[in-house]
Amino acid sequence: MSESLRSLGLGIIGVANQKGGVGKTTTVIELASGLARSGGRVLAVDGDPQGNLSLFFAPGGGKGSGGGAGTRMGEGPGRGAGRDFSDLMGDLLAGKVPRIEDYLVRRVRKGMDLLSATHRQLRRERSESDLLAVAPAFAALLAGLRASYDWILIDTSPSNGALERMLVRSCEAVIIPLEFQLFSVAGLQSILDEVNACTLEAGHGIRVHSLIFTKAENRVARVESYREVFSAFRIPIFEVCKSEYIPRSLERSRTIWESGPSSFAARDYARIIEKAFLE
Repeated sequence: MSESLRSLGLGIIGVANQKGGVGKTTTVIELASGLARSGGRVLAVDGDPQGNLSLFFAPGGGKGSGGGAGTRMGEGPGRGAGRDFSDLMGDLLAGKVPRIEDYLVRRVRKGMDLLSATHRQLRRERSESDLLAVAPAFAALLAGLRASYDWILIDTSPSNGALERMLVRSCEAVIIPLEFQLFSVAGLQSILDEVNACTLEAGHGIRVHSLIFTKAENRVARVESYREVFSAFRIPIFEVCKSEYIPRSLERSRTIWESGPSSFAARDYARIIEKAFLE
């Protein structure tokens, strides 16, 4: 097992995979909320124009409840001002110095804030050259926020375009969610190549810290052979068991800690938080 992220001094963590449907957003939801429950100050960044992370914590894309936190986005003390990730990109592109409080939704959970994404047309609104142009400023912004947060977790979208490169370039480490499938092997190598390219572009190290296999089924015979295949990459592997609690809780905008704190899935996420982040 490698050193934990805390022991390495790494706090800006991207959850990335070019393939969709592997559990990136779910991973961010459970890890970010779990770290906050452990006493950490956490910022979750919704870097996916689909905005599923934002929909989870604020159903209705900014008009619904704060995901059980007793707040509404854009209203009252401790809440957001209605601006989002896309607005931040525009302001950075215009050379403005953003006042980060204008973009954050406060206390979507105790100890946890959110930089939301509510503009699904971000890729149309911002060209690839625009996004790459603001990459250094965005990375500097997140680096500055490390004084306010113990952990910054970034949800990326299933692509390898300029938006994803910008997000990965801002990270200090990357966690890759996967499934035990044959296609995941080639996909993982592609992701590793992309992170290496982003490291060169960013001019600082970006560590691929761990793999998280979601929806793991120990009773499936082929799983053990996949474990052997992926162990060849020499990256720490964690597994989260396939659980009915996860889809049920997501539908209700509840974390695994709120809907199934005694479930096997909660146990698995707790182990990841302890071993990969805090130990």
